[in-house]
Amino acid sequence: MKKKDHDRTTRLEDTIRELPRPRDGLVLPLLPDREGRFLRLLEGMEGFIIELDVDGRAIYASPGSDAIIGYTAEECVESNRVEIHPDDIPKVVELGTRMRQSGTPGQTQTRVRHRDGHWVWIETTLMGWHAGEGDGYHTITFNRDVSALKQAEAAQRESEARYAVVSRMSRDLITEVDRSGRPTYYGPGSEDIFGYTPQEMLDLAWSLMHPDDAPRVRELLEAEYNDAEGAAPAEPRLMEYRARHRDGHWLHLEALGRVYTRGDGERRYMGVSRDVTERRRAEEARRELEEGMRRAQKLESLGVLAGGIAHDFNNLLTPILGAAGLARQELPADSPLHARLDTITRAARRAAALTDQMLAYAGQRPLRVERVDLSALVRDIRDLASSSISGKTSFQLDLATDLPRIEGESAQLSQVILNLVTNASESLADGEGRVAVRTGAVHLEASPRGALFAETMQRGLHVYFEVSDAGSGMDRETAARIFDPFYTTKFTGRGLGLAAVAGIVRAHRGAIEVDSEPGRGTCFRVLLPAAPDSVEQETSPAQPTSGWRAAGLALVIDDDPEVRELAVATLQRAGMTALAAGDGHEGVKLFAEHRDSVRVVLLDRTMPALSGADTLEAIRALRADAKVVLISGYSEEHATAELADRGITGFVQKPFLPDTLIASVREAIEGA
Repeated sequence: MKKKDHDRTTRLEDTIRELPRPRDGLVLPLLPDREGRFLRLLEGMEGFIIELDVDGRAIYASPGSDAIIGYTAEECVESNRVEIHPDDIPKVVELGTRMRQSGTPGQTQTRVRHRDGHWVWIETTLMGWHAGEGDGYHTITFNRDVSALKQAEAAQRESEARYAVVSRMSRDLITEVDRSGRPTYYGPGSEDIFGYTPQEMLDLAWSLMHPDDAPRVRELLEAEYNDAEGAAPAEPRLMEYRARHRDGHWLHLEALGRVYTRGDGERRYMGVSRDVTERRRAEEARRELEEGMRRAQKLESLGVLAGGIAHDFNNLLTPILGAAGLARQELPADSPLHARLDTITRAARRAAALTDQMLAYAGQRPLRVERVDLSALVRDIRDLASSSISGKTSFQLDLATDLPRIEGESAQLSQVILNLVTNASESLADGEGRVAVRTGAVHLEASPRGALFAETMQRGLHVYFEVSDAGSGMDRETAARIFDPFYTTKFTGRGLGLAAVAGIVRAHRGAIEVDSEPGRGTCFRVLLPAAPDSVEQETSPAQPTSGWRAAGLALVIDDDPEVRELAVATLQRAGMTALAAGDGHEGVKLFAEHRDSVRVVLLDRTMPALSGADTLEAIRALRADAKVVLISGYSEEHATAELADRGITGFVQKPFLPDTLIASVREAIEGA
């Protein structure tokens, strides 16, 4: 005993000395000798005593037997009422034999039948002694009821067995942790979840937990212990953490537990950790799907907006280009105004190219389909791409040979590559660094997760090109917006930029993957479906229209007065007579009046009051063989989709030059 503990102890006699004096008149039994005093003490214990002679006959029993086995002391002596369970008799015989041979007291636990028939667990201590000369060997037994203890032990064994079964059957991980955070127990589930045995887990302990999660989990454990010391413990905390599997991949786990007090008074945290990795993956996949759908809906909405703007813009550009074309035809060849008209035409064409980008983004731009070798395409535009980036930028190519062809428009795909290369160069500090373009092929068994337009991709062989840089990179918020129209991180906007890239890729039934982190650069990967093995179809060359003239009546139906004026002037220069209508109702009325004379109808698809489709139907009802050329600011594929079965004779997309319009009219009239 330590000195400080010894100083705190009090001797028995000192303790008795401090007790109050016995009450006056208190009647106590008279025990004149020491033997009587000890006998009185034994009889006052929670138990009973039986003394047996050398023949095993009971010659004395203390009063306590009645409370334990239901028989009085007299009954135990007179009738030998103490009945031992048959299964326990060998233990008693063996203990008694050993005691008589060695003289050493012994102890055992046996079952004794109670008066009412049930069995009572008794802890019996046997001691041998000689009562006196010639009195022989006597055995005295000290018997104590331990039924409650045996029941508790049985309940504990049952609980331990049940816990062992549950622990082995559970696919969750059961963990016990002391106050310092040291794990003291791992259940068998560790092998199913982590691939480690419980002993290996004890040795590895916290080293398996993700370093970003360990401090937070330690704080939660400390809070659990603090709550356990309070009067009203709070609800257990859900602990989420990552831990490394034996094969190296990270697991996501959720733990829930409680602090309990052991028999020795020490507190331990007992927790159950469940592997939720698959659930997390499913949630992440669902979030990516929802994000993809949200992004697709946003792009679709923006596409509708962009398509509408492009349509209206094309209506504005049509009279500009057309008037410039007509003016050029009317001027003498040596007129100095030709240079001014060329400037107007070039500016209008650049504006038309912008609307073309908007239609491409909106998915309303038709593809001039050809079979394209992506590696050859990159090689062809290498010089142009190099000239569009900083001279400090290192431009590297890693192009696969014998790539499968894709079906698409080389001009649009070239624009995608140039836009991505230019963006990559501009992400480099002062333009100094590396930009690389790589091509290859891959067979997709499933759509790439997180890719733009992945939801529309099909399984099979795909060709890809990557544009990567070692620039500043992007965070997730920026990467989520880069394909929005007119979104930019630069000081000045750059128009559609990557929005046009997205529209072109969508039109080619492809997808875009973006891998970027701040400070680690960016990689754009464009995936395009490989073309099936088929023979390329050759297109017949367009017939020249310069100088072509025709007689007869033409009807122009368009709600834009400037477009009507341009179309009428163009037709008149070709020798035709032209009537003009500002809406569908007026157009149908004029056609009805001149149904037998009208050789061709120029019909705007989008008009108020009576739409182009309804106007066409009314014209067909008046004359089924009427030749109708559709005019629209949308692409031909988009504009004629709902009218394909109504016999459209031709199509002209705004903005158009006079020669383009005359070519379509000639084709409609001559049936070329």
